[in-house]
Amino acid sequence: MPRYDTSIQPPAPFVDVLILHPSDHEQTRYIRGKLDSGADLSVIPEEVADELQLIPAREIQTRSYDGTVRDIQSYFVALEIEGYSIQLIEVVASHRADTLLGRDVLNHFRITLDGKTLTFEMTDP
Repeated sequence: MPRYDTSIQPPAPFVDVLILHPSDHEQTRYIRGKLDSGADLSVIPEEVADELQLIPAREIQTRSYDGTVRDIQSYFVALEIEGYSIQLIEVVASHRADTLLGRDVLNHFRITLDGKTLTFEMTDP
């Protein structure tokens, strides 16, 4: 079972995520992804969107954890997580170092968090 990242407080579950350009799967980027069941949408780093030359899909309104509302560009990507593929999903980009995996991605999996042992399991039902 994967372990939580204990270098941050409180510890949190992270997985390796392969982000792929939706039409050119030769353009890829591995990055850490934090599981966040409180997020509606997944968020990738702006530098990844630029590096993969993603084409903006549309402008959507987002609300951050502190209530700040802003309009932001969305993009379509493909993802590979824990050996499973999600062919096309809409994400937003933000100034951050890792990927935030929201319920739009997490709802594709069966996830068991074991906070007592700081481990988790993520499977495709």
